Amino acid sequence: MRAISACWKYGKYFVAAWAMLLAWPLMLMGGPAIFGYVLALGVIALAGDLLLGEDFTDYAGTYRYPGLFFWLETASQVIMIGTTLIFLWSLAYPRVDFLGIGAAVSHLTGTDLAARHAGNDWIYYLSSFAITAAGGALVNVAIAHNLIHRTYDLKSVWVGRIGEAFGLFTYFSIRHPYGHHNLVGTPADPAWARRGDSFYGFAVRSIVGQYRMTWALERERLLKIGRPVWGIHNAALQGWAIEAAIAVLFWMVAGWVGVFALLGIGLVTHVMLEFANYMEHYGLVRVPSEPFQYRHAWNDNHRMSLWIVAAVPRHSHHHADAQVEHYELKPLPEAPTTLGGYVVTALISLIPPLWHALMSPRLLEWDAHYATSAERRLAADENLRSGIPLLVNAGKQYFSQTSRDDERAACA
Repeated sequence: MRAISACWKYGKYFVAAWAMLLAWPLMLMGGPAIFGYVLALGVIALAGDLLLGEDFTDYAGTYRYPGLFFWLETASQVIMIGTTLIFLWSLAYPRVDFLGIGAAVSHLTGTDLAARHAGNDWIYYLSSFAITAAGGALVNVAIAHNLIHRTYDLKSVWVGRIGEAFGLFTYFSIRHPYGHHNLVGTPADPAWARRGDSFYGFAVRSIVGQYRMTWALERERLLKIGRPVWGIHNAALQGWAIEAAIAVLFWMVAGWVGVFALLGIGLVTHVMLEFANYMEHYGLVRVPSEPFQYRHAWNDNHRMSLWIVAAVPRHSHHHADAQVEHYELKPLPEAPTTLGGYVVTALISLIPPLWHALMSPRLLEWDAHYATSAERRLAADENLRSGIPLLVNAGKQYFSQTSRDDERAACA
């Protein structure tokens, strides 16, 4: 039992990768079983978010072998890439046996794998895509995220970037640590959702804005060190070149079906990131010249969320000190909290009227109990532009009260 407990203590932040690994036999053998597996994963994730409660344990200093985490993170990236390559193989098999996977599995199992896969229908391919895209997105948004924050360690950054490339996501390693973390809570950050934004409108604006910011940040860096912008030292171009090479591989193996499948994986990865961006900072304002404080992010300690996305939900501490490893982030129960776990909150965000009905009172509570006087002024401006009646009325009341206070001060 002690060994199992120790394995879980280190391995619990990587459940998305373990779920992908368990899908390998089902993807390789073909047939409808993969659909039941994907459905079960969805039910478990939602039920866990609703039923397993929160974990307020501070794990800082409790890990005797922190070096293990890099190898677990690397293993997660390998599993994610392996799942993607198995999915690519399935798109072409039995016409093309990519990497000889079909021959190897047939030899080991004594199964006529070609006959099994000849009977695959759209349910198999859609289910395989779901586990590849959603699982890969969770690994990228969580594990790769933690890797690329170790900007002092080139090895970690590149393990993260290679994984990101399979989600067409390499811009993240530039824009996130050097852009988002400096600008969060201000209009200068495209990944900040303003009050009144729906998830859908925000996601489009954020994705476009983040690509623009990535190029601007990299251009500025290269000019500062005297390197040409259009050259091999451009990290954005490096990442996009790797992504292009992966797209060529998908085309060579599975033709245009493969290319569109890869684009679909990239789309899911981007959308999953925007869920995180939307939930973690929606409507919370910050004076640009002032440092980030715990109050500037929506925090979460639901167990299932912590396990699925590697403690990223402990977001307040993460932004306050991005060099703290994910397994040492503090629970901070005093920080403002999300509506529920990440699964529940993401689902609510898909229904804008419900989202605004639930979040608007929370924003007004934040204005009253967390915000500084300068932030209340910024929040009032955001309330007026939000288009949400409750928030607009609050903004009007703020400025009306401020005007009366100014008049009294002038008379005095």
